[in-house]
Amino acid sequence: MSAIITAYLRTYQRRHRRDTLETTLTTGIRSCKDSRKSTMASYSKERLRGTKKTYSGKGMVKVGRLLSISPVRYWPSFRAFLAAVEMGGGARGDNNLYQTFGSKVPDTFLHEAESELRVLGIGSGSGEADSIILKKLLQRHKRVYNRVVEPSGEMIERFKTLVREDTGLRGVTFDWRHQTDEEYFRKKINTQFHLLHAVHVLYCVEDLHATLRNMWEQLEDTGYMFIILEADKGNVWKMREKFWERFGQGDRLKSSLRTTGDVKQWLDTMGISYVTSEYEINIDVTECFKENSEAGRQLLDFLTQTPYITNDPEMQTMVLENIRCNASVVGEKILLKQIGEAVIAFKKGAEKN
Repeated sequence: MSAIITAYLRTYQRRHRRDTLETTLTTGIRSCKDSRKSTMASYSKERLRGTKKTYSGKGMVKVGRLLSISPVRYWPSFRAFLAAVEMGGGARGDNNLYQTFGSKVPDTFLHEAESELRVLGIGSGSGEADSIILKKLLQRHKRVYNRVVEPSGEMIERFKTLVREDTGLRGVTFDWRHQTDEEYFRKKINTQFHLLHAVHVLYCVEDLHATLRNMWEQLEDTGYMFIILEADKGNVWKMREKFWERFGQGDRLKSSLRTTGDVKQWLDTMGISYVTSEYEINIDVTECFKENSEAGRQLLDFLTQTPYITNDPEMQTMVLENIRCNASVVGEKILLKQIGEAVIAFKKGAEKN
């Protein structure tokens, strides 16, 4: 494994002449693990002595804040991520990922099939995930009222185009709200919903706990709140966690580096019942190890949620080293595992369904 990744990094080594990187790139996976243990032991001792090293580079204020600091950079980075995603059996493409999301949605409600089912989508984007969710609901309910809350006008227009072209959504009445979640919840809203969903969106909201509380308050007494985020496990999260420990600043929940662990902690505190379901994807990170690969640079930005990470050699070195230690090599591809998790929280009698 090390030999393959080292081949991709030879040019990188010559350019930066970093002895520490040179050493780690020529060692095996066992050495990688030993190095991590040594680093963690050193880190623990420094914490006990109160002398933990801090990073003073210019990039620390942007760590974990890709979308808020550089939305122009976020979208190509997000597309690079989708292009690198592999599902089971090596299937690629964002549609396979969205189908996975749809399979997690509850489709049985304590609600008459003839009556209109009310759905609220937070941060629906261009509608790919929402359309799959709605089609699943239409299998049991003839009519669906779907309120879309999305801050990007461009994304709403793309969603509207999708709706016009997809005959499978004719049973849905759409209510478009060109707003952030903060703007939407700021006004008094009387409508209650049978299903509220936020699919890989809560990384981006300003206040995670406030958004969860506002969503919960708009849920019908027998409704479901459906959330998908990265789980606080898996190789991608391990990398992000170490990256934040080394370079992050302030409260992690103020950044985009959030997980279902943060959501479940809030639900537990509120005494709210929920169930969970995990799924795995592989991310082809091969391009990240190729010098002058713009796709690789964009993917690194998305994986760290930090804009232009390759402009900071120290950050780039740590991330690539962490990936090298945790990735798998399949053929000529370097794959990094990410674990996502669906959290379904329910009110009162909904769990009996």
